[in-house]
Amino acid sequence: MNSRLKRKNFLLCCVAIFFAGSFVFGFPGVMASYWQETFDVGKEDVGRLMFFILIGTGCSMYLTGKLQEKIKYHYLIFFGNFICAVAMFCAGFATSMTGAYVWAVVTGFFCGFVYIPVLTIVQHLYPENKGISTGMVNLLFGGSAAIVSPFLTILLLSYGAVVMTSIAALLCLAISAAASFFIRSPDNVSGEKQKPVTAEDQSRILSFKETLRLKPFWLLWGVWALAGAGGISMIPLSASYGGFLGLSLDQYVWILIGFSITNGAGRLICGRLADYFAHQKILMVCFLISGSAYIILIFSTNLVVVSLLAACVGLAFGAMFAVSAPLVSNCFGLVNFGRIFGLVFTAYGFVAGFLGPWLSGFILDLNSGNFPVVFIYLALFYFIASVFIIKIKPVDFS
Repeated sequence: MNSRLKRKNFLLCCVAIFFAGSFVFGFPGVMASYWQETFDVGKEDVGRLMFFILIGTGCSMYLTGKLQEKIKYHYLIFFGNFICAVAMFCAGFATSMTGAYVWAVVTGFFCGFVYIPVLTIVQHLYPENKGISTGMVNLLFGGSAAIVSPFLTILLLSYGAVVMTSIAALLCLAISAAASFFIRSPDNVSGEKQKPVTAEDQSRILSFKETLRLKPFWLLWGVWALAGAGGISMIPLSASYGGFLGLSLDQYVWILIGFSITNGAGRLICGRLADYFAHQKILMVCFLISGSAYIILIFSTNLVVVSLLAACVGLAFGAMFAVSAPLVSNCFGLVNFGRIFGLVFTAYGFVAGFLGPWLSGFILDLNSGNFPVVFIYLALFYFIASVFIIKIKPVDFS
């Protein structure tokens, strides 16, 4: 594939992943207070939403990694965007948190159909710069919420939930889903089946059982469970802590924006650094910064300071996504990326959502807003993850 077609494919991947990311990282934070007031529910019920998003994502990632070996990339990406748009449209008509949970599971599941193929494509497009290429795509995936959240907030306050979700769904169909159809495999621009795996690559393919016997896999799995919990918790916490401080929706949305900006920018910056420095060391530093930010949050009440600290958490969260992708390729081989990354994602999907948003919401409801306890245990998650990540070593295939 020549340089022009590479750039075109890369740009299309960025567009295709934009709205899926904004739905996952922006929509729950925007809707948190609305759902609490409309459905008369507590913080635990709203925090549980992220758990269901991650359950859906965890269920689809490994499946997607295997499906992309048989189905054309752009078909998977289009279908994922299409279902995410339909789910967003239906979310506006939810009459209880059950409806919101259904949206969360469906969106989380089909978001995987977009995320894994896009990451695989860009690493094949630029194998010599996997860090910056995955970082830029992840910038759009995580940072899209910073762009879309204020827009969704205005629509929600001005026209209500139904109009807001309908417009968001139409934009996803018209932009991201449409772009998906023009994405082609980096091995074959005509859109035919992906290039067959070579004999050398075949000898390096890890089976499911072989993967589960590898120490580096379990260390990375633990990182995604703990650091994932610490990062994803900031989305519902931006609303609940903002409300605790007496801030209105148009004020505390800046906490979410601060998180979202570095969630996106951190993916680009750390992705670029990953092309020059050890992936493990980059993530260790980011995790230590984020853990420290949670400790400082205990003593912070100023909106600007809280937003900056939320941005520190967003940095580590974004770095985890951007740097883990090339880390998986380097440690387990690019031929194993889809499957291994999908398996690692189960930690984020099945464990992080429970340990983070759900458990933090339960503690807050149980102790009438005891935020220091929540901030301390989330900080501990990051500190433990910093130890795990530095112990990860590449797999020896010889």
